[in-house]
Amino acid sequence: MIDIAAIIPALNPRDKLIDLVNELFECGIEKVIVVNDGSDERFDHLFEAVEKIEGCHVLRHERNMGKGRALKTAFAYFLDNFPNLSGVVTADADGQHCCEDICNIARHISKERPSLILGVRDFDREQIPFRSYLGNKFTSKMFQLLYGGDYIQDTQTGLRGIPGTELKWMVQLSGERYEYEINMLLQARKRVLDIVQVPIQTLYFDNNSDSHYNTFKDSFKIFGKMIAGMSKYIASSITSGAIDIAIFTILNAWILSRVPIHMRILLATVIARICSSLYNFSINRKFVFETQKGVLRPMGKYYVLFVCQLLCSYLLVYMANR
Repeated sequence: MIDIAAIIPALNPRDKLIDLVNELFECGIEKVIVVNDGSDERFDHLFEAVEKIEGCHVLRHERNMGKGRALKTAFAYFLDNFPNLSGVVTADADGQHCCEDICNIARHISKERPSLILGVRDFDREQIPFRSYLGNKFTSKMFQLLYGGDYIQDTQTGLRGIPGTELKWMVQLSGERYEYEINMLLQARKRVLDIVQVPIQTLYFDNNSDSHYNTFKDSFKIFGKMIAGMSKYIASSITSGAIDIAIFTILNAWILSRVPIHMRILLATVIARICSSLYNFSINRKFVFETQKGVLRPMGKYYVLFVCQLLCSYLLVYMANR
């Protein structure tokens, strides 16, 4: 048995959902959680059928609330009911993810080394629908441009492996629809969580007609989330710089004006940089990176860089005032 729960958010799914759930149990997945995200009543028989499968749990939204909310509903249910399992693997109900790939992603989840596992598709193949190619290439390139790090080949993949230890913050993460998945990547990057990319099959049926993704509307909403995440960091940097300059100017021009120049510049630089760095660290930790993890280790790394910048700043200002 693979001690993982497979999570499948579903909106008006096809009959193949039943086959997928059965195949997951056959390959060793321990639990399956299906979320009926406000599907039409004519699909009730499908959800009733999968609910009768031993080990499958069906959760229901009275109206369509979006993929992000469906995932968070399932994550909360998992935390309350299956705390002993290692984690979850999320998969789409439109047939894009085969059982083999889902189980492979599940096997990559590790309690010893928490990481976000992404099942990535190859969008350079000829049979890829244009709207899928355009949406994924756009968001992947913009994510790389704004946040750097390793290039993520498939930022919109719905096939993801997540350790149970990471689900608590994911339940609290903003985003109700497709933008939730990009928020997950942004937060994982901010938390310095390893992102492991595992190649999967690229499957599309009827030119991806089953997908509820709107190429332009959802892509620009995702792009807006990426810009918003970067704007917080830019704002914190600008305000920190303003505080640094203001305190240095006050100290250097008035409060320490009678102190010899080399000591005046050193003291003004040190005091201004300490004040602005404390502000910058606390703002970034709480509002930009939104983490509640221990403060000592990240602060230690932060102030190693701080000391180097401080020395460079002092030397440049001192040389300019000689």
